[in-house]
Amino acid sequence: TYKYNYLMKKILINTFLFFLLANCGFSPIYSIDDNQNFKIQIESVKGDRLINNQIISKLNSISNDQSENKFNIDINTIYNKTIYSKDNTGATSSYQLDVISEVNIVNRERIEKITVTEKFIMDNNDNTVDEKNYERTIKKTFASSITKQILLKLYSKK
Repeated sequence: TYKYNYLMKKILINTFLFFLLANCGFSPIYSIDDNQNFKIQIESVKGDRLINNQIISKLNSISNDQSENKFNIDINTIYNKTIYSKDNTGATSSYQLDVISEVNIVNRERIEKITVTEKFIMDNNDNTVDEKNYERTIKKTFASSITKQILLKLYSKK
């Protein structure tokens, strides 16, 4: 029971720290303003479904259909979960989560390619439901980061 309690405390502390740091409310001085005037049209989407759906949702919420400034976007997201380390018994103790997102932006016949790479080391959890939920949260964080990179590029093109 001591090992179980120690493991649960470790998981709770790691989860708490992740949420504290990921959702602390920090926004940079030059933060993205959602009131920009451009139309975003998603042309094609490939790759991880959850990450792509999060990106598309945010881009669609910002898009203004009446705008003359139109961007066509192609998204290709590659997500990998690999074993990062093992314990003495050979059991997996942590995973590395990687996402590579290639985004093509077309505006007035000009094409620009953005590649965003994100990595995260996630500890193994004996409870598979908790591990899946935590992985899902990390994927959403990846999507948010990718979306911000896309929007920064769009705002710089205006």
